[in-house]
Amino acid sequence: MGAGIRGARSVSKPRPRLERYEQADGVKLLRILGAAVYVLGTVRPRGDHPGTRQTSGLPDVQCFLPARFGIGGKRFLCWEVKSAAGRLRPEQAIFRDHCKAAGVAHVTGDLTALMAWLVSAGYLTADQLPHGRQAAAWRARETEGR
Repeated sequence: MGAGIRGARSVSKPRPRLERYEQADGVKLLRILGAAVYVLGTVRPRGDHPGTRQTSGLPDVQCFLPARFGIGGKRFLCWEVKSAAGRLRPEQAIFRDHCKAAGVAHVTGDLTALMAWLVSAGYLTADQLPHGRQAAAWRARETEGR
């Protein structure tokens, strides 16, 4: 008898989503919340310069979120989209540090990290998050303060 069942698939860990899909979904979410969203960088035609032609360190997404419940003014948010394995380049870390020093909200991470920030800032509630992202959002929120 053979070692396995013919045609059976091996069970493997699901592949993490690409950053561009996380970013696209995050941009949609921010727009649903009423934010004015600005995506830095672009996809260039084949053969063109591969970079974004932006200043090094600028985040992938910047937005102006509306005032919550009519209290206060708009909130500016910078989001550097990174996969779970992604790391900030030195220029990105410097930009993040400038944001924090100036009181500008800055999120680094995937869609779950963005959702965690939106919950902590009062734009979403935890029960509004997809079930698969709730626990991860709380973990991201807890580690953000460290």
